Amino acid sequence: MLTERRPQLGDHFTVRFGGLLALTVLALASPAFAENELYDRLWPRLPEGRQLKLSEQITDQLTELGNFMGEHMNALSHDVLAMTFDGRRRRAFIRVGGGDARFLEFKLASDVRFFDGKAQINARIDLTIAGNKMELELPEMEMVPASYRGERGVEVRLPLFRRSF
Repeated sequence: MLTERRPQLGDHFTVRFGGLLALTVLALASPAFAENELYDRLWPRLPEGRQLKLSEQITDQLTELGNFMGEHMNALSHDVLAMTFDGRRRRAFIRVGGGDARFLEFKLASDVRFFDGKAQINARIDLTIAGNKMELELPEMEMVPASYRGERGVEVRLPLFRRSF
C-alpha cells in the first residue's frame, strides 16, 4: 500500500475523459425521454376518451345518493313512498300511496322532468273504493320557483288550454 505507485493523471486520462464525455452526452440528450418512459412504465395513463368529466362524476354520485335515500324511504314507509332518480336524464320518479283494494286504496305516481329551471310533472292517480277502481290521468303541469314581496315560494302552472302552431 505505501509502496504502491499512485496512478498519475496521464495513466487513464483518455479512458476517464471518454467515459465522462459519453455520460455527459447521454445525460444531456435523453433526460426527458428517460423520465417520460419511466413515468409511463410506472404509472400508465388512462386512455383519453374513456374518463368521465367532473360534472358527470358529480351527477352520478348525486344520483346514487338520491337512490340510496329513496330505497331507505321505501323501506321505512313500508312501500308507501318510493323515489328513484336519474341524474343524467334529469328525471325523478315518485310514487305515494297504499291501502287495501278491498276497502280503500290510493296511489299517486308521477314522472318529473327538470329543465330550464322548472319541473315538468306528469302524474296519475289510482283510487280504489270497495273494489271499484278509478284511474285518473292528470294534465301535465309545471312548477317554477317564484317570489312575492320577498317571500320565496313555488308557482304551479296548470295549462287549461294548449295550442300549437
